[in-house]
Amino acid sequence: MNLFLFNKNLEALNNKILKEKLENFKPQKFQILQGKDSLDINFIHHGKECTLYSNTLSELNEKLNLYNDKYLLYPVLYFYGFGNGILYKALLQNKYRQKIVIFEKEIEFIYLSFQCIDFSEELKDRRLVILDIESIDINTYNNICSNSPFFNFTCLFFRYSL
Repeated sequence: MNLFLFNKNLEALNNKILKEKLENFKPQKFQILQGKDSLDINFIHHGKECTLYSNTLSELNEKLNLYNDKYLLYPVLYFYGFGNGILYKALLQNKYRQKIVIFEKEIEFIYLSFQCIDFSEELKDRRLVILDIESIDINTYNNICSNSPFFNFTCLFFRYSL
């Protein structure tokens, strides 16, 4: 576990409820499976021995090609599922992309990803917004949907398939 990276990401996280959950979280189902390439980060399920991605790098390239081809100039994208987070880190390299909003149910993916990838700048600048669907309330959702640039792009919600 890379505690320095985890704490750096946690410190930059603006969502107080999610931050508290992550501080107290204990991994239960998954562990990190690091390939030879620094982008080859996968999660393996304890007991079932199944992985989140069947081929991490090819799936990443496929998704990057899709979003860069069809949604290159979109300033806001919405996703369901954090996965290993690499897709979002890469998509935020686009100078036109202002925000990425991710709704996540499995907090463990965020916990593990925060140990592998530095999201601190994106979190600090609020370009990466992570919402725990277990604790999101109507006021949080309303704040996001009624403010610019989110309001103009609320119909653009994609499910990031695992």
